[in-house]
Amino acid sequence: MIDPWHLRGRAGALALALALAAAAPASAEPAPAAAQPAPAEPPSPAASPSPAALPPSPAPPARRAVVLPTAVAPDAAERAAPLASALDALLADTAQDLGLSVDLAGRAAARVRVEEAELASRARAGDRLIIAPSLELRGDDVELRLALAPGGASSLRVRVERVARGELAVRAAVMLRDLVAELDGGAGGRPRGGEDAPCAERCRGRLATPARSAGKATLVANATLYGGLVGYAIQRSSGSDDPRLLYPLLAVGAGIGLGGAIIIAEEWDVGVADAWFLASGTWWPTMAGHLIYSGRFADYAHDPGQERWAAGLIGGAAGVSLAALGLTLGGMSEGGALMAHSGGGLGLVLGGLCEWAAEGDVMETPRAGMGYGAALGWLAAAAAATQLDVTASQVLAIDVGALLGGLGAAALASPLVFGSPTQAQQRAWVGASAAGLLLGAGVAGYVTRPSAAVVSVPAAPAARGARSSWNRYGLPVVGVIGESVVGRRRAPALGLGWHGAIP
Repeated sequence: MIDPWHLRGRAGALALALALAAAAPASAEPAPAAAQPAPAEPPSPAASPSPAALPPSPAPPARRAVVLPTAVAPDAAERAAPLASALDALLADTAQDLGLSVDLAGRAAARVRVEEAELASRARAGDRLIIAPSLELRGDDVELRLALAPGGASSLRVRVERVARGELAVRAAVMLRDLVAELDGGAGGRPRGGEDAPCAERCRGRLATPARSAGKATLVANATLYGGLVGYAIQRSSGSDDPRLLYPLLAVGAGIGLGGAIIIAEEWDVGVADAWFLASGTWWPTMAGHLIYSGRFADYAHDPGQERWAAGLIGGAAGVSLAALGLTLGGMSEGGALMAHSGGGLGLVLGGLCEWAAEGDVMETPRAGMGYGAALGWLAAAAAATQLDVTASQVLAIDVGALLGGLGAAALASPLVFGSPTQAQQRAWVGASAAGLLLGAGVAGYVTRPSAAVVSVPAAPAARGARSSWNRYGLPVVGVIGESVVGRRRAPALGLGWHGAIP
């Protein structure tokens, strides 16, 4: 016998289950088609609007930002002005591409570096993101510094990189993009997505990657040539003239130099300037070893031809060891590498002149003096290159000035060596040539030296442009120096004038 109360309880449970299934969220798995009742008619669009028909949500307002003018040092204002102007326009465009609303009305006019405390104070008092770039010239490279001060915050985000001038635009855009990305990622500086990579990998730009071992070709070429020279020197030092031994030694030496250079370039990041600096430590000491032995010890040797090549190898090994030790102190600039080569060349000439002056005979080749001069000149210039920040144009200008000064003085003093000159006349000619060389180098170095910084008061903007240079008192002007006005008639006034401040 069927109990009607029992059936009533089961019907109630079934109705409750159907009600819960109808109230399930839309993301739940739908019931099978057989269990779903077919609708009597399709719903009208008015009854169930589609997501596309809904009004779009308002976009968040763009963050306001101010890009300050690129600050430069007062002593480098003229040289860095074109780079700073181009960097201003680039950072403003990059900020807009990153979704920032750049406020041009809030920019300052002077290219003065704002202190970090003042920058944080400005940002804390306002609601705008302040972007403060600054750059300094470091030889052929540029040291770029970007500081971001978020509005309302009391902390700064700073990034500094030293890049080549040709890569300044790309690196500046990458640095600004990474700083803005870190700012959007939260106070901890972690980008969205929960990346746990270290900052050395996470903060690196992805648009451009600096080339690794850009001086690989230079290093390989010099190492291959020097390896062949080592093979030839070994063959000559052994006293053998058999070509069946010479060519295998040349091939083995060149191959060892090639393989060693490739391994070094893969293991360490060797720049173009680094490679040329190592080349200077290879060739100039090798040449110095040959010349010193030929001039000082060849007369006392049993076989000077053999021992001369061994002396050259000893000098080259010592030079390349010292050059590698110098590179451990820091990166080498192109100006520093050129300075090392220039020191070897100028030392070679001055050493020869010194031996001529000591011997009083300009008809003999001063091998020993040239060797000592090349060795000492390269050593002094290489040591200075690791400490000084010079440009290649300055070094080249000094070399040209020394060459012109020496040749000019030698030409003016050439009557002293006409006919059969005495030792005193020859020494006078050598002294005049050396003095002209040094004077030409000194004048060229003085003219091309960087401007010295002048201490200025922040309240006096006119003093920031003051600098100490060879033309600080002005220059003569030839041409139109004024205008003559008579009624409505105007005429230019031609003549000679002086443009600048007269002391």
